[in-house]
Amino acid sequence: MPDLLIEIGCEELPSSACREAILQAPGLMSDALSALHLSGGDPVAWVAPRRIAVFVTDVPARQSGEAMAVRGPAATAAFGEDGAPTKAGEGFARGQGVAVADLVTRPDAESGRDFVWFDRPGEDSALVDLVPEIARRVLEGLRFGKTMRWGDGTGLRFSRPVRWITAKVGSETCTFDVAGVPASGVTRGHRFLGGPVEVSDAGSYLEQLRGSAVLADHLERRATITDGLDAAAAAAGGAWSDPAHKLEEVVHLVEWPSVITGSIAGDHLRLPERVLVTAMQSHQRYMPVSAADGTLMPIFLAVSNGDPAHADIIVRGNEGVLDARLQDAAFSYDRDVASGLDNLNARLDDIVFHARLGTLAEKRDRLVAGVGDLAEAAGVDASIRSTAESAASLAKVDQGAILVAEFSELQGFAASHYAGLAGRDEATCVAIAEQYLPEGPDSPSPSTAAGAFLALAEKVDNLSGAFLIGEIPSGSKDPYGLRRAAAGFVRLALERGWDLVPAQIFPPSFARLRSQGADLVLDDHAALAELESFMADRLAYHLGQEGVMGDAVRAAIAAKPGGLATTASWARALDARRADADLARAATAATRCRRIIAKSDSGLTGFVSVGDPDEDALGAALDAAEPAIAAARDAGDPDAAIAAAAALAPPVDAFFEAVMVNAEDPADRDRRHALVRRAESAYAGVADFTVLVIAAGGD
Repeated sequence: MPDLLIEIGCEELPSSACREAILQAPGLMSDALSALHLSGGDPVAWVAPRRIAVFVTDVPARQSGEAMAVRGPAATAAFGEDGAPTKAGEGFARGQGVAVADLVTRPDAESGRDFVWFDRPGEDSALVDLVPEIARRVLEGLRFGKTMRWGDGTGLRFSRPVRWITAKVGSETCTFDVAGVPASGVTRGHRFLGGPVEVSDAGSYLEQLRGSAVLADHLERRATITDGLDAAAAAAGGAWSDPAHKLEEVVHLVEWPSVITGSIAGDHLRLPERVLVTAMQSHQRYMPVSAADGTLMPIFLAVSNGDPAHADIIVRGNEGVLDARLQDAAFSYDRDVASGLDNLNARLDDIVFHARLGTLAEKRDRLVAGVGDLAEAAGVDASIRSTAESAASLAKVDQGAILVAEFSELQGFAASHYAGLAGRDEATCVAIAEQYLPEGPDSPSPSTAAGAFLALAEKVDNLSGAFLIGEIPSGSKDPYGLRRAAAGFVRLALERGWDLVPAQIFPPSFARLRSQGADLVLDDHAALAELESFMADRLAYHLGQEGVMGDAVRAAIAAKPGGLATTASWARALDARRADADLARAATAATRCRRIIAKSDSGLTGFVSVGDPDEDALGAALDAAEPAIAAARDAGDPDAAIAAAAALAPPVDAFFEAVMVNAEDPADRDRRHALVRRAESAYAGVADFTVLVIAAGGD
């Protein structure tokens, strides 16, 4: 039961490809073993910039495939009367990879009918003979977000050129060729600090590479880096941080990590802390260090892949690189401050937001009007609306700033900071800084109501513009991040409890774009229909993350009980009560009504009593149920709506039992269909019972 190691050696992989390989390689190895009737321990991937290795313990030295009989078509279908094989017989043989002469005819044990069979012998190949196929499956199975070809352009697609393959079964070396790359027992150590390494056996791979300045195990590498950062920060009397989340990238950029400490020139410390940290992290992936009181220290930590014996040279080089970046930042910052807020804002007239949607100045004006609409819809007080409008009027000033052209990560912050320098109040500055939040599922939301309104207006404008020009996300394509924008809109509305109705929020945004002369493709009706569906999908996804089932969300959305907040609480109630007797009674009655209406050709919508007691009884029940359901919807109370719908069920059932709804007399039939249509409409205001799954316990 030897161990198996397959290593794919290549040019330096980007960190994203390393992460993809870590997720995929173990499963590909497991699938390859299973396909060849092999077993073993759980495959483990070790990924470093120049290698993807997969290791499995206790793999059988030989296959364990058993002999099996494969049944084909009936004998009469496989061979003609003259005994010659038909196309069906030839096709079966071809599918098994054998000749027709290798097939046999015998009865099936269950039916007794004659069929053709292929008796496949058990497989008994040695593991070493199967390693080429295992390696091929792993190598060709890896999928990367970006791939390349090299050589004559006809070879393997991979993230980076593959240079070598190392394959060991225990201590035995497997030699073969995959995609023109030879396999051997030799791997390569660190590009500068190591050299070729003859792997003695699969189990010693990690240790032997460690001796050649390579930590191949990414988990060990990560632990080594964090330990080094902790020690270096402690030695300086501070604590390191990673606000831009660069650590995972750094782990996959080095093979022999060591942590160095560099200094920041004192004259750069006048820059805002956010600018300093962004310059450290955005391109250089340095870690800032803060003192115990939270202030930034004039040092940085970096992870080197060089020779620790020459750390002083490496430190000077990194200090020089950061100093140049900070000089650029200081120049940009000073030019922006000298220009002033008004000049920065005026530049927006000449900056195109989108070729078909106008300038950034026009977008700014749309945001000012948009936050007003949203604040009015949410019913907040005038001071919040005023702050949001003030923030919107300055939200894009940094789009004409030199600093943001240099460091795009600073958009929003730069506008907020420059507004503060110009004397704007703190609430306005905070709202400006929060305009792009949340930026993803793990991102914080705006901390202020004004910031939330500005963030919502930003998302509404982006969604409106993109949908009106026909740039609607499809499949995996979403170049403008519209799914993220819609998800952020839903999240903000639910977190704030603002019952915003997309059908009311988007049309004013459409009107603003049209009034500015935007070059639009879709009409408002088509764009709104697409947007409502798009927002419903994001609401369903958001609630799905809470554990609310999709059928409950769809049933609530179809009922249109109100805005996003009410619809969400409605969906939660339907999901939680799907096993309740009340909901089951309502669902059963609604289904009976729907079936009648589906076959009705009556156009009558109103019911006029003719004194029939059974009809009048249902009419009276509807007179009570309809306002009760309407009141529950107005109050956003799904439980009250369900109770009213359940109370209507007995009168509906009694009506169906007492009368022939599809009466022969057209007048009787039309009256009764009108009653059933009223009942069906009342139920539709509670839920779409055609999609809601009622638990068995609710029957």
